[in-house]
Amino acid sequence: MKITGLNHITINVTDLEASKAFYEQVLGLVPTDKPFIDMGDHRLTYYQLPQGVRLELIEYDDPDQPTPVPVTHTGMYRHFCLETDDLETIVENCRKFGVTVTAEPSYIEKLGCRNILFIDPNGVEVEVVQY
Repeated sequence: MKITGLNHITINVTDLEASKAFYEQVLGLVPTDKPFIDMGDHRLTYYQLPQGVRLELIEYDDPDQPTPVPVTHTGMYRHFCLETDDLETIVENCRKFGVTVTAEPSYIEKLGCRNILFIDPNGVEVEVVQY
């Protein structure tokens, strides 16, 4: 047995339209061939990421309210990271669309890349790096 790849990353959305606008306008993601599936009590919206990976946004009919968790809490999922060939455009889009930036663009010498961290409309932290 072996893991052969990453299939998708899921975000439970608080506002589907705001989330779609964010991922399309700020990050330039493109919906998949079959971008919308109604599962009855929730709906799935898919965006294509590189290497066959998908971003899955879930909108529930009866959602629970999120509880903010500090970034230093252990034993929890923290963020997902995307790689780009044009970090400046991502930075400009964050400013243009009023995205909350949690770590301004900087060069991380030990990792050999520039990065930025910001919050999506659902409170999910996203990192983007450029090598």
